[in-house]
Amino acid sequence: MSTLADAGIAPLVDLPYPEQLVLRQARVERALGRVGVPVQPMVPSPLQSGSRARVKLRGGPGGLGFHLPGSHDLWIVPPDELARIARPEVVAMVTRLADCGIDGEVEVRSNGERVVCVLEKHAPVPKDVDASVGKKRKSGDPVLFVDGLRVSPTSFLQVNLEVNRLVVAYVDAILERAKPARILDLYGGVGNLSARANARGTPVTLVEREGSATGDAGKNLPGAQILDLDAGRWKPGQTFYDVAILDPPRAGAPGVIERLTVTRPRLILYLSCDPGTLARDLGTLPKGYAVTALQPFDMFPGTEHVETLAIIERG
Repeated sequence: MSTLADAGIAPLVDLPYPEQLVLRQARVERALGRVGVPVQPMVPSPLQSGSRARVKLRGGPGGLGFHLPGSHDLWIVPPDELARIARPEVVAMVTRLADCGIDGEVEVRSNGERVVCVLEKHAPVPKDVDASVGKKRKSGDPVLFVDGLRVSPTSFLQVNLEVNRLVVAYVDAILERAKPARILDLYGGVGNLSARANARGTPVTLVEREGSATGDAGKNLPGAQILDLDAGRWKPGQTFYDVAILDPPRAGAPGVIERLTVTRPRLILYLSCDPGTLARDLGTLPKGYAVTALQPFDMFPGTEHVETLAIIERG
């Protein structure tokens, strides 16, 4: 393997960026064609290359690399190839770690200024590197603050900082106009999508299972109700809300839409990183609810993946 495209890590990276957008737009339109609402033009990434704020690599003979898709083979990624998808400070840290003899996985994460490393196992990394082994601090300070939000080493961090800011601003503008009585934030993570509303004084109930994320959310959303439970098992009636947000993993949120609508919220904002599972879940909307807008964002340049926001309204 010689390139990210050859390795299947970023299969579209060799295409001109406008062509990548066309292909990703078409993928969303194919997946969501039956929803009955035109898909809005995709919001492009401000960084067309070198956008990833985190990469997960594995140590092997010769340095750090990616597992090839569908294989246990390791491809030691050259720094110039990694620079096509990852931020410069991330590439610089990966280069520093290449000769440390790391065994197992390491995730390198950035907030645009600071870089931290999250190791699967203990490894002899330089003492001046901010690192953890899983959740446990190894050296320095492995906690990042991203646009004012605390993000612990194992808490979810969006891969594209610039596009995430655009998504957060888009969602928050909708919430500000909607003036919710209370927001239910399912799969809420550290509070990425609801922190601004909480800061304006809107009551928020955030549901998240991952332990470090719930701890972060408690600090990022002072006064909010934080429920430490699996959002996929959340049941109607556990809390009052009139507006809901959900941002599930790639597998989507099977069964959640039906439970969300039992108590008849007036607005649901569903942020998805997979158009296929989004289409599946939107297909379960009950009578009286409709998708009124579909807005894709190019969170993943170089790949076929797309982030899409579905706006769902009652009546």
